[in-house]
Order: sequence, then structure tokens, then C-alpha cells
Amino acid sequence: MAKKSLFIITGCSSGIGLALSSKLIENKENCVLGIARNCPFEAENFIFKSLDLAKIDLVKEIKFPDIEEGYDAIHLINNAGMLGEINTLDKIGLESLEDVISVNYTSAMLLCTKFIQKYQHLPVAKTIINISSGAATGAYASWSNYCASKAALEMLSKCIEIEQKDKASPIHCFSIAPGVVNTNMQNQIRSTPIENFTLLPKFEELHRENKLYSPAIVADKLIEVLQNPKRFMEKVFRIQI
Repeated sequence: MAKKSLFIITGCSSGIGLALSSKLIENKENCVLGIARNCPFEAENFIFKSLDLAKIDLVKEIKFPDIEEGYDAIHLINNAGMLGEINTLDKIGLESLEDVISVNYTSAMLLCTKFIQKYQHLPVAKTIINISSGAATGAYASWSNYCASKAALEMLSKCIEIEQKDKASPIHCFSIAPGVVNTNMQNQIRSTPIENFTLLPKFEELHRENKLYSPAIVADKLIEVLQNPKRFMEKVFRIQI
């Protein structure tokens, strides 16, 4: 009998989330539950949940599906993220701060908790991947809120891994920084005035010299982790291509 897997992916409408969802549904034994504001496509084995992850009250109401007999793996990939306004704190608009924390950390924390409470008892393979960033450990001027939210998500991942190691049916939890990927976030960075972001020339150079990772290649690496979590001893790492 073919082995069936459920993948719950946030931010499935663009970038890494779209590439990952598109690749996973090629296998008809996979079922992908995609969470985003906009539906990227339709497929027989793709279920779409429309949700703005900045609206925490709505995130709290999400119900993950019951698992039918025949599934042997369940995975949560917290991929959704946002930079918000790129600016130093002396000039940033206060209204932009809360959404960044809500999308990058609070919603992911809630989804991790719901995932654990829903599926902890099931004797199947279970994995959480939280998409991190080099900004989780490196400070960037004008990205203070983004850096802080990614640092919080990385620490959450470490705590989950410690909590899970002695469970009867443990959940593997990874914090993975995908590197500099060619997504809408990079478009936002390059359209920011240099007076708001002094590192702008660095990111323009990466784009000009074709040094940005493609979402498809990053998706392949994430699938490798999902398929073989026990092979990856380091739970916090950066993708190297």
C-alpha cells in the first residue's frame, strides 16, 4: 500500500510556500493543506484555507484535519513571513510593528501548539519546520522587528525539540534558514529607499549577480528534510546550495 502524507503549509501562495506545495502535490499520495490569503491553484490533493495570519483571533480558530487510516506522516511547515516596513525605529510607523510579530512569530507559535496537541499521540512520523532567517542571529538596521520575530521563532523551535525528545511518539522540529531567496520579499527590499535601508546595495548586487536561491531549489531541500528527518542531526541550520 502506498504511504500517504499530510503537509500543512503556510504562505502557500507565493515564493517558497508555492514551490513546496507545487512539488508535493505531484505525488498523488500527498495531501497539502495550504494556508494563505489567496489561493494559488486548484488540485485534487490540495486543500486551501483562506486566512490572514496577522489576524490572531482567526488563527486561534483553525482546526487541523483528523487523520484517516493509511497516513504515515504529518508535517507542518511555518513558511509565511513578512518584513513589514523597512526603516529604523526612530522613523517607523507603529501600525506596522504588530503585524510582523503576528505573522512571523505569534501565528507560527499557535500553529505549532495546535499541531502538537492534535497529533502528538499518533504513532506516525511527525515534523515541524519553521522557516527562519539569517536575521534570527544577525542584527540588521531597519529590520529590527523582523530580526526579533525570527529570533523568537528559532528559540521556539529549540524548545519544542527539547520537549519532544523523550516523547513516546516524538515530533521532529527544525528551524531552517533558506538563505537569500528570489521572492517578493527581495522585490520589497530593492524598492526601499537607501536612506531607509543602508544595506540596499548589498541586496541589489546579489540580484544583479544572480546569487539569489530559487524557491524551487529551496523546496527540494526542505522535502529532503521532511522525508528523512532522522538524518539531520542539527535542528537549526542554514541551507547551503
